[in-house]
This record gives sequence, C-alpha cells and structure tokens, in this order.
Amino acid sequence: MLSPAMIRILRWLDAYPATLESAWDVPRSISLEGIADGIGVVRSALFQPMNTLEERGLIQTRQAHVIGSGRRKRKVVHITQNGRKMVNESTDEVPERRPKSIQKLRGQLPERTHLHGRRNELQRIHDAIQRGEPVHLRGMPGIGKSTLARHIVQEIGEGGRGVHWVQLDSYCDVHEAIKRMEIKSPQILDVEGYASLIDKDQQILIFDDVHLISPRHEGAFSKLFKALEEQNIQFMLLGRDRDTFSIDGEYVDLGPLEQDAAVELLNPELGEQRSSIVETLGGHPLAILLYNESTSLPETDQDVRAYVEHVVLGEASAEVHDAMSPFLVLPFPVPADRMPEPDHVPLLDEHTLLRWGARNTTMEMQHLIRNVCKSSLDASSIDALHASAISHWQQENDALASILELHHRIQRGEEGISGHLSSRANELMTTYSGAFATLLDEALTKESEDLELIGLAAQHALNRAEIEIAKSYISKIDGNQLENIRLQIAQFEGKKGVMDDLESMLENLDDSDEKLRVQLSVLSRSIDDLSAMSSQEEFDRIERLLNQVQLPEPEGERHIILTTIVVMRHALAIERNDIQGAEFLIGQLQEIAPQGDPLVEFLTTKTELKLVDPTSANAALTFKNAERIATQLQHPLYKTSLLLTICEHLVETQLPRARLIHAEIDIQSIDRMELPSARRLVAKWWEVKSMFGEQDRVMALREAILRYRSVGCPGRARSLSKQLHKV
Repeated sequence: MLSPAMIRILRWLDAYPATLESAWDVPRSISLEGIADGIGVVRSALFQPMNTLEERGLIQTRQAHVIGSGRRKRKVVHITQNGRKMVNESTDEVPERRPKSIQKLRGQLPERTHLHGRRNELQRIHDAIQRGEPVHLRGMPGIGKSTLARHIVQEIGEGGRGVHWVQLDSYCDVHEAIKRMEIKSPQILDVEGYASLIDKDQQILIFDDVHLISPRHEGAFSKLFKALEEQNIQFMLLGRDRDTFSIDGEYVDLGPLEQDAAVELLNPELGEQRSSIVETLGGHPLAILLYNESTSLPETDQDVRAYVEHVVLGEASAEVHDAMSPFLVLPFPVPADRMPEPDHVPLLDEHTLLRWGARNTTMEMQHLIRNVCKSSLDASSIDALHASAISHWQQENDALASILELHHRIQRGEEGISGHLSSRANELMTTYSGAFATLLDEALTKESEDLELIGLAAQHALNRAEIEIAKSYISKIDGNQLENIRLQIAQFEGKKGVMDDLESMLENLDDSDEKLRVQLSVLSRSIDDLSAMSSQEEFDRIERLLNQVQLPEPEGERHIILTTIVVMRHALAIERNDIQGAEFLIGQLQEIAPQGDPLVEFLTTKTELKLVDPTSANAALTFKNAERIATQLQHPLYKTSLLLTICEHLVETQLPRARLIHAEIDIQSIDRMELPSARRLVAKWWEVKSMFGEQDRVMALREAILRYRSVGCPGRARSLSKQLHKV
C-alpha cells in the first residue's frame, strides 16, 4: 500500500517520458527541488517516501545536468515501468488527476504544482469566472497567488478555453506583455486595440505581479485593462496591492493557509509537531517551505519577515549569503547561465530561495527573501552590488545585457548616464522598447534637468505614439529648446501653421548638409501625407520645397539626391493623376539606370496600377504582373508598397485575394526597421486592413490614425478620422 505522498511523487514523474532516463540535459521538474515544488512539500518530506519507492523499484535516481541550473550535476529521479503501472492502478488513494499537457495554455505559465487547501478562494474565483467578471487576486509575497491561479487555469484549459499568462516586471510594457502571452499580433500603438484580438468566449488572460508595472507604463496597462473589461474579456490580475487600475470585479485577498492544509507541506515524520510549526509560522506557505528541521523556530509573535531575517537567513551559511548577493539587485528574472556564478544556482535552489519562471528557464530570488535581505543592507553595500553587476553585464554583448548594465548604472546614480543611454538607443529602441522607456524614465528621476536625456526620452515617447508622455517630459523646458520635438508634437496634434514653422526653420539653417537632410525628410513625409482631401496649397508647397533643394557638389552624393528627387516628383505626379508626368520621370531614370533596375521596375508598376480599372478585362493580368514584380523585388519597402497598392485595388472585386496578400506581408519586419518611410508603410498597412470588413474596421482605423499622426502625416490622419466617425 502506497502513501498519498508516494502516489503524488509517482504521478508527478509519470508526466515525463522514459527517454529522459539516458539524457544528459533534463528539466528541473525531475530534480529533488522540482519534485518538492511540484507536489507542494518541503524537500525533507521527500526523503522517506522516495527511499521506499526506490527500494520497491518504482523509481530510480542518478546524477545529470539540470537545464538552467548551472554546470554542476544534480540528483534527478525517473519513474520505472513498474512505477508507471502502479500509477494506473492507484486511482482511489489520491483522487486528483495527473496534470495534462494542454496546447491552449500559452505564455509564461509557471510549473503547475499541487494545491493545498484554498477551497473558499477557489469557489469565489470560479463563481466570478462564471459571471464573466475580472478577478483581483491579492496577497503578500510567497502566499501562493500564482499557485492558486495556475491550478484554476489548468481546469479552464482542460475545459477547452485558451489561457494566456504573462509574468510582469517594471521593464515590461503592454506590447511586451502581449508578446510574452504568445498572442499573435503585430505591434499596436493604440494598446486598447489588443482587446479586439481576443475571443471573449474562448480565452482568459492572466497578468501576474501587476504591482511591478513601472509608473512609466501604468497608463497604457490601465487602458488595456479597461478595454478588456468593456469588451467582456475574462482576465485576472495577480499582485500584492489593492490598486485596481480602476477595474471592477471580484477581489480575493489571499491570507494564510488553513492549518489542516498547511501541515501537508511538512514532513509527515514530524507528527503532531507539524501543527505547532504551522501555528508559529502563521500558516504562510513560503515560510513553511523554508522551514528546516535543523534550525530553531522563532518566537510565536514573530511575523514572517522577522522569521526570514533572523532564522532562515540568520542561520544560513556564508556560502549561501555570497551566492545570494547578485540576486538582490536583479530587476527581473534571467536564465541561470547568464548570472555571474551559474553554479551557485543549485545551492540557492536547495534552500528554496529561488522563484522560477515559465518552463524553469529563468529565475530570480523569492521576492520575500530579496526584500528582507536588501532592507538590511546599507547604501554602500547596495552600491557595491550594483558596481559588481555592471562589471559582469558590460562583458556581455547583447541587448538584454545592455538593459541590465544600464539599470545598474542608473541605480548607482552614475554621472553621464545620458551618454550611455544615447549610445545604446538604436539597439534598444527597437528590441526592448518598453524596457528602454523605463530606463529613460528612471534616469530622469535622478537627472531631471539633463537636456540630452529629456530629448531622448521625449523622442522615444513620440516614436511610441505616447504624445502626452512626450509633452510631460518637455513641459518644464524653455520654449526655445528641443524645437524639433515641439514641431513633431504639433504635427501629431494636427496644428495649423506647422508647415510654415518648418519652412521658416529651413530658411534659418546654415549647415547645408543638415538643411538637405531636413528638406528630404519633410518632403517625403508631406508626399505620404497627401490624400483625396489635400488642397492645392499643399501640392504647391511640396512643389516649392522640391524646387528649393540644392544638390550637393560631390558627384556620388549628387546622383543619389537627384534620384531621390525624381522618385518624390513621381509620387507627386501619381497623387495628381498626372500620368504623363510620371512616365516622363521614369524615362529620365531609365536613361541613367542599368537594365532591370528595381527602382525603375517599382515606379513603372506603381504607374501601371494607378492607370488600371479593377473592373476591366485586362485588370487581372495587370495585378498578376504587379504581384510577380513585387515578389522579385529585394527591397522590402518597395515590395511592401506595391503589395499594399495591389490590395487597395482588389478590395472591391477580389476581397479574399486582397486579404491573403495583406496577411502575407511581413509587417513586423518592416516595423522593426525604425525608418520614417517604413513607419509610414506600417500606417498604410493598417489603413488597408480597415478596408476588409466590419470586424476589424474600428480597431484598424484607430491604429492607422495614431500611426499617421506619429509619423507627421496629419492630413491622412484627418481623412481617416472622418471615416471613423462615419463608422
């Protein structure tokens, strides 16, 4: 007869294939620490039942490398064939089922572990989900919020609904959260639009550690949560505080475990002593799991923090304290092998000091432990930890390491931080946009008058279409400073007279290279801003600006600028329906371009598409030829521009074909290019998407409007706004 603990161990191990028995790399879940986590007991509670199971030939142990836990081998456990047979025969003793692997559970779900107690909280959450209400699950660190939520979503997933889980931190914005949740979507600047992608009847979203959201991103998350609530999409917010983000719903405050459930975490060999241990530790699950039989219990009136500080950490060895040091200033979970001393990870894991992320691929210090340890350090000790971290991360050569290095430099209050941030801007603005925004915000709290830093933060906010944040950054700056930022804001808001200001600024620019750069930027943006609503005055202004461009003297540069001007004049002719003028310009290019030049092919095809009548007999051939040329073009912007033009023409006559072509455009790659022309193409992609039907129209129009505003195309934004109002 097997005990319930033995059956739980076998059931946990039965979820893993026999092929792991000979593997060098194995998951943490079959290490002693992983099994203890999985069945929800202290590590010492495994020894007796595992000895019995091994003696009876139901499990076997060996040394292997545990993935994500340093280089040293660790003891791992496998279930034998006899053990698997025993699992199938032992359904009465422990009735709960073995966890299933469910495809609909996506994102950063923690490992599912055995849930002790919590019957009342479970019922309240189930009832709220049945009512379709948001759930706010609150409680102190280590109390079991994630464990409870993970148990609930397992049942939801087995019932057929999809689950998306994100582990939040202060460097995560809404876009990163959606990515971590594995919700397929291009990046949406209008964050409320993400709610339109969720099937309200089939999916539930879990936001873990909402209290860690940076003040820089609170506004965006608040908009997202509000949009989810308004569209009746089910979601749960897990965190410490009662901050609701102005969201109604069911509040569940998670307190200590009931005594009968809490004693199950301890070694059964302790007998009746377990009750007094639980009572002394206040029923706090993490405190109980940290209990070691070789250490003394605290006084009964000590709270959990005091117990951790004076007993758990007070009696820990110097080796454990040294191993903990780098984790005390780590801002978010990272893979174990990225830490300064990866081989320290197993030691900390043995002492239940680590909190593991999704699929045990990342880890950090248990928040309760970290908070207690850090609060006991003086400023010089913390500064030394940051300095050591900088030394480690600056040796690495990737974006993640850059984020961590910059974080530690900012926390130290180093001088010249704006220089460090500026030098990494191109790398981080794209790959870690939300994290870079947080870093800039944190740096400004320490260097609030650094003009370079303010300009960089405001520009990054504008790139993210966060206009109010950009305005707040420059609100205390003299009106004559950061003129370029102010002009961009004015363009975004569609204020009159912006183009007059730009022309005036151009007249006062003495540097010929800078003047040429600004002229070309203004011209390309102005041409892309033209629409059916554009006035003759706008066309005349563009013509005037084109005539003012002075070609540079060096022959190579002169040729490039001349070609650019011809392309701009061609685009202007197309907008004016001046086909003869467009064909003349193509002829000029053909005289100087080699045979089969992609630019000539691109402009020729654009002209042919402008001429075609979608309902005519030869339209199909024209579209087919345009698709062929587009697929052959190596330049991604030319290719995308042609495909979007084809989509526009096909909307009325071949909508399914238009949808298919649109869906095949790799718009996320275009978005990552961070070029103004690429960003305008992304806006066009959303505009075309709005033409496909009612389902996505409002969301796509809002996104296109926001993107056109963010790239200085207020005319197109106004035109689409009129469409949106009609909808």
